[in-house]
Parts: sequence; structure tokens; C-alpha cells
Amino acid sequence: MHETFADHWLTQGLPDDAKSALYDIGDVVDVSPDDTIIEADEPNQFMYLLLEGAYKVYLPKRPGRDHARTLGHRGPGDLLGEYSFVDSFQPTARVTASTSGLMFRVGHKMFRKWLDSDADIGSIVYRNILSYLVVRLRAQDEELACLLF
Repeated sequence: MHETFADHWLTQGLPDDAKSALYDIGDVVDVSPDDTIIEADEPNQFMYLLLEGAYKVYLPKRPGRDHARTLGHRGPGDLLGEYSFVDSFQPTARVTASTSGLMFRVGHKMFRKWLDSDADIGSIVYRNILSYLVVRLRAQDEELACLLF
């Protein structure tokens, strides 16, 4: 099991056997620079826990938007596809690999089934996802405050 996975927000508070069970329902994926991980306006069926590498999150160029807009950069320990997991909507941003990397990937359906099979484990993981999202939201609030004031 990759060290970043074992110590990640997503797995905090889980017993070792639950971490191993989660690791077993996903797979570890190698990525190369410029690989598209998530495509804007296309269905996304996976959540990714970034183990190694650097990734760019951006709104692609389209009618009404003269060029792509970078939203942020992600790296080891970050999640991708968690919005689609939570709300089942299509992503609005594209994510590409900036460097070679390694990701843990788990299908939304399989992940939900696993979480639903044990209410205690599900409660821990959903709380972890919520905590992760709140930390990211607070960081974005701070960034906006710096830009606006």
C-alpha cells in the first residue's frame, strides 16, 4: 500500500483492514505528462487520490471564454473527482497531468457500494471527504480575500 494512501485524509480513522479493503477495490494508475484525468462536461465515474506527481485543474477554452483559466494545481494527497462522487454531476473543469505521476483510482459505484456495506466505515469516510472539501474551500476563501482586499 502506498504511504500517501495510508496516511491520507480519506483514510484517517479507518482500521488497517478497512484501508486494505478500500485499496483492493481500486487500482493504482501510472500517468504521463499531459494525460487527461478528468474532462470537462464529460461524465466522470472515478475518484482519484493523487499519490505522486503534479496536476493542473482548469476551465478549458470554449465559446464565450477566450482562453483556458487555471483554477489550481494539485499534488500528492489531493483528491480529484470527489465533486462528481458527491453530487453525480459532470465536471466543469479539466484535469491534466503536469508531470509523470501515480494515482489511486476507485470507481464511484464500487466506492459507494463499499461505503454502504458498513455504516461505521461509511460515516468515517464521508466525514473525511467533507473535512477535505471544507479545508479546500477555506483555502480558496483566503486566496480570494487576498485578491479582493
